[in-house]
Amino acid sequence: MTTRGDWWAVGIGSASNAWAEATPWYLGRMQVPRIMRRVNRAITNPLMRPLAGLVPPLANVHHVGRKSGKAYRTPVLALPVEKGIVTPLPYGTDMDWCQNVVAAGRYEIESLGRRVEFENPRIVDAETALPLLPFLLRPGLRLLALRGYLIADRVDAD
Repeated sequence: MTTRGDWWAVGIGSASNAWAEATPWYLGRMQVPRIMRRVNRAITNPLMRPLAGLVPPLANVHHVGRKSGKAYRTPVLALPVEKGIVTPLPYGTDMDWCQNVVAAGRYEIESLGRRVEFENPRIVDAETALPLLPFLLRPGLRLLALRGYLIADRVDAD
């Protein structure tokens, strides 16, 4: 339950938002101020999209809007793991692109000019995500104290 002082908790517990109801309260907090979300959406993301598909670990998430049905492409940091991918969520777990892929159950990541399909996207905490990542990345991500990571399984991984 959020209080007036919890300015960082948005969309949590909304009766009309099933995704928010299924997400534990501690995963809904934003790490980065809301104003940076707007700056990135308007300025940084359009500049990063062409670069993100070419320079790992930056990648573009291809997803479809839950409400609009419109196709979107969002630049993210995508870290490949044994049978899938881990994406840190520095802006919180209530980002539109994150909610879109969780709701759809599938999405594509574009990296190095190739698109790879992923399924079963789920939001997890750092305790679950960090052991999956390379040893050298863990301390830096632990220092960021991110509360959420998106994990998905590669469709062709057996």
